[in-house]
Amino acid sequence: MQHATPGSNFSAWAFTIARFQLLAWRTTASRNRLVFTDSLHETIDSATDANATAHDDRVLALRDCLTKLKHDDLRLIQQRYRDAAALADLAQSLQKSVDAIGMKLSRLRRQLADCIRHKLQAQLAED
Repeated sequence: MQHATPGSNFSAWAFTIARFQLLAWRTTASRNRLVFTDSLHETIDSATDANATAHDDRVLALRDCLTKLKHDDLRLIQQRYRDAAALADLAQSLQKSVDAIGMKLSRLRRQLADCIRHKLQAQLAED
């Protein structure tokens, strides 16, 4: 099994960022007249997933760590990063201040980073 060291796999990182950008673009593009079919989006998503997963254990660790979040926390992460919701919109829908939402997202990012780091260290220890 290939182990990722911080900063070693730019392509996997780039594919992950590109995937999230694609998801955000899809939300915006769905309002336009010319829209790609769902099957095309699924093909792109699966190809991106396969490539990133094959090259980077961090993606697998992130997916596992996301499943461990509370439902409301996962929903907030998805709305902000997958759906590209603005902080102000999230704050209004959750009846919280923008600062409170920003702090919550900061804590969740730190929690996810710690979880990923722990999983990768555990994998290294197993091998």
